[in-house]
Amino acid sequence: MNLTKMFKVFSDETRVEVFKYLSKGRCCTCEFENKIGVSQPTLAYHMKMIKDSGLATTEKVGTWNKYHIDNLAIDKMIAFLEGMKLQNLEECNCK
Repeated sequence: MNLTKMFKVFSDETRVEVFKYLSKGRCCTCEFENKIGVSQPTLAYHMKMIKDSGLATTEKVGTWNKYHIDNLAIDKMIAFLEGMKLQNLEECNCK
């Protein structure tokens, strides 16, 4: 999992909105496509970025692709940020 790709997902408002819908549980994009107000090709582009980052995975259910958040990827992001927070408490040894 690439942290740069993961954090890039959250640099776009549309992807943040998509991610909010995914956080509600396993779902198909047809369940929220109209609520976001983007075309299907645009949504597919954003879903590909989210999936390629490792933040979401898909599961084939019949003819539908159900997407869901990969909690391990979220844990990795949180651990990275917590590590940065802890390092911020240390003093620099400037010479």
